[in-house]
Amino acid sequence: MFTYTGKGAFASQDRKLSLSLPAAASADEVRAGLVRVFKFGLVEYAIRSDAGAHLDVSFASPEAGGQPSAGAGTPVHDPWHYWVFRLGMSTDRYGERTQSSGYFSGNVSANRTTEDWKIRISGYKSGSTSRYMVSDEETVNTKEGDWSLDSLVVKSLGEHWSAGFTTALTSSTYSNQHRVANFNPAIEFDFFPYSESSQRSLTIQYAAGPSHYEYAEITIYGKVAETMPRHSLTASLGLRQPWGSAGASAVFSQTLNEPDFNRLTLNGSFNVRIIKGLTLNASGSFARIRDQFYLEQSSATEEEILLRLRQLATGHRYSINFGVTYSFGSLSNATVNPRFGG
Repeated sequence: MFTYTGKGAFASQDRKLSLSLPAAASADEVRAGLVRVFKFGLVEYAIRSDAGAHLDVSFASPEAGGQPSAGAGTPVHDPWHYWVFRLGMSTDRYGERTQSSGYFSGNVSANRTTEDWKIRISGYKSGSTSRYMVSDEETVNTKEGDWSLDSLVVKSLGEHWSAGFTTALTSSTYSNQHRVANFNPAIEFDFFPYSESSQRSLTIQYAAGPSHYEYAEITIYGKVAETMPRHSLTASLGLRQPWGSAGASAVFSQTLNEPDFNRLTLNGSFNVRIIKGLTLNASGSFARIRDQFYLEQSSATEEEILLRLRQLATGHRYSINFGVTYSFGSLSNATVNPRFGG
């Protein structure tokens, strides 16, 4: 969805256009589609300006026996019924005499998004191995892995409400979680109409449901498996305006039968154009952690601490990122020169 905001003589004359492209569209097809919809959006303003006297209309008829090209507003038969499937994998290997490491990951997903429904099914698996030669007599070998299967189903209930559920089955050697299964029905309210989500959104979401844990090693509370009812409340703000974009979220989650097991996570980011060519961006997160009931009971070894092979007890985590970019120079240099990979 593209939103055109009128300024100056075109104040309050806003327009919206949508572009639909196949999931397997090439970079060139995406570029051509974007150029076309940009032209459609700007021509209405241009025809009412001094440039209007220099505009004309042309029509490219479809080839005989062919189908009309997909463009803004053109209905196209979809044999996949809006389903999009993705498969991916990656691997890498690094080594020298005293150390080596390998990593692999794979993922699969199926998505279907319409005005009334949003459905996502996905799976992920990754693993890594490392070797560290401490001395000629001592070598440390490590192995980590995790995987997940999850789904999301959401039904639109109008311009402000939606309801659905998430399910997940996960495993993580780092977090001492051999297997975790959860089911969370949820409801969400957007203070702004969902149709304005490309510009602004302010949502409140509440979810609750059971979570079943099976641990790889006995936990600090002497558990090898347990089932807990949990709930969460999430507030999210998103703004996309001519001056830039900003977003913030707050998530509070808690175990209902053990209220002391809870977590509060705050996230925020913004990207603002200060003056022409000068952009300021920043992001940060903070988590108050009181729900590490899954930690392994035994003490971590020196290797596990230094190599970050298992999660350690903590009361909080934070991250901060700040950046500024300033660009200047020629406004007309659109030349593409591919030499030396440029």
